[in-house]
Amino acid sequence: MLVNNLILRLAPLIVCMTGNLMAQSPDTTEDIRGPKALVDIPEPEKFPIALWVGVAVSLVIIALALFFLKKHRRKQQLKSPPEIALASLAKLEATRETLAAETFANQAAWTLRQYIADRFGLAAPRRTTEEFFREIEQNGTEPIIAESDHLKAFMKSCDLAKFAGSSLDATQRGELLQTARAFITATAPNLTLGKP
Repeated sequence: MLVNNLILRLAPLIVCMTGNLMAQSPDTTEDIRGPKALVDIPEPEKFPIALWVGVAVSLVIIALALFFLKKHRRKQQLKSPPEIALASLAKLEATRETLAAETFANQAAWTLRQYIADRFGLAAPRRTTEEFFREIEQNGTEPIIAESDHLKAFMKSCDLAKFAGSSLDATQRGELLQTARAFITATAPNLTLGKP
């Protein structure tokens, strides 16, 4: 019994020593490996900061341009055709001395034609003067027919400056602007004249 107790107590120690002896056997030398080849770790691509900053700045500029364009269009839409035309004539009057006669006549005629197109739905900017008056007569647009004599005189003066090369002095330019304003105020319904 004493021998059995001794064997039971020494058994774990014997197992442990046997395992250590087996680990040191000459067969384990095959498990030792040499150094492995170096592994190249790829460097992460550099973040193109300049490119992304440029893209961000471009997007901000585009967003601001769209914002101001919408704001300007909204402001223009709030104005009636007579108000837009009178404002355009006021800008033209401010620069009338510096513009060539042909340029002045083009801008004055375009302003009045655009007003007629917006106010009466006639394709005035896309027609020659003769086609334009023919369309007025066919459509029978009453406010324009009532003022057609003044309008014909205005368009004739503008056509002479645009196509015949006639010069317009300061008095003639003032008269053209006054005729255009008078036509707009005569054909505009309920126009309250303030500052255009």
